Amino acid sequence: MRTPALIKIGSGSSSRGMRRFIGLALFTAVAFIIFASVRAESSSASSGTNSDAGAAQVVESDSAQVATSSRAQNDSILTKDKMTFVQKTARSFQKTFLIENRWKLFLQGLWVTIKITIIATLLGTALAFLQCMARRSKRAWLRYPAKIYIAIMQGTPILVVLLIAYYVVFTKLAIPGDIVAAIALALNFAAYAGEQMRSGVDGIDQGLLEAARALGFGRIHVFWKIIFPIATRRIMPVYKGEFISLLKTTSIVGYVAIQDLTKASDIVRGRTYEAFFPLIATAIIYLITAHFLASGFAYLEYRLNPINRRKRAKGEVNV
Repeated sequence: MRTPALIKIGSGSSSRGMRRFIGLALFTAVAFIIFASVRAESSSASSGTNSDAGAAQVVESDSAQVATSSRAQNDSILTKDKMTFVQKTARSFQKTFLIENRWKLFLQGLWVTIKITIIATLLGTALAFLQCMARRSKRAWLRYPAKIYIAIMQGTPILVVLLIAYYVVFTKLAIPGDIVAAIALALNFAAYAGEQMRSGVDGIDQGLLEAARALGFGRIHVFWKIIFPIATRRIMPVYKGEFISLLKTTSIVGYVAIQDLTKASDIVRGRTYEAFFPLIATAIIYLITAHFLASGFAYLEYRLNPINRRKRAKGEVNV
C-alpha cells in the first residue's frame, strides 16, 4: 500500500512544480508583452515627435525661403524704384544691346533689309522698263496687259501681295523667303517706277527726236543717246523717293518669318520687355540708311546734270 502513497506524493509534487513553471512562464510572457508594447508606444511617440519636428523644420525652411524671396523681391523693387533715370537708361541699354550680344540681331536684320531692298530695286527696275515699253507700244496685246498689271498692283496692298506670293505662288518651291519677299516688292515697285519712266519719256520734246532722226540717228541710238539720258534726269527725283519708300516697305517682311531689321527689334522687345531702345534704335538705323542711300542718288543726279558736267569741264567744281 506504500507504493501508491509514494506515487501520489510524487505526483502531487510534480504537478505543483508544473503549475509553478507554467505560472512563471505565463508571468514572464505577459511581462514581456507589456514591456514590448510599452517600448513600441514609446518609439512610435518619439518617431512621431521627430516627424513633427522635421515637418515643422520643413515648414519653417519653406517659410524662411518664401520670406527671403519676398524680401529679395521687395528689395529689388525698392532698388529699382530708387534707381535714377540715368541708371534706368543704362540698364535698359545694357539689356537691349549688350546682354547675349543682341546688337548682332540688329546688324543681321539690317543686312537682310538692305539685301531685299537692292534685289527688289534691280528686279523692279527691269520690270518697270519692260512695263514702260509695253505701255508705249502701238500693239494692243502689249498695252492692255500692262494696264491691267498696273491696276492690280496699285489697287492691292503690298502686304497682301507679299502673303499671296509667299503662301500661294511660291509655297511649293524651294526658294528662300527673302528672295520671295524681294520678288513681291519688285512687282509692286515696277508698277510705280514704270509709270514714272513712261511720263519721263513722254515728256521729251518730239522735235528733238525728229531732229536726231534727221541727222541720221537710228532708233537705238536715239534711245540711248537722247531719250534715256533726258528721261533719267527727269525721273531721278521721283525714282529716288520710290526707292526710299521701298526701303521702308521692307519692314513688312516679318509677317512671313523673315528676320529683317523690324523683326529683330520685335525679337529683342520680346526678350527684354523693353520698348524704348529697340524701337528708337530701329528708327535711327532706318533714318541713317535712308539718308545714306538718298545721298548716293543725289550725287548720281548731280553727275547726270549737263550743267554740272560743263562746270566740271571748265574746272569750276571739283565734284
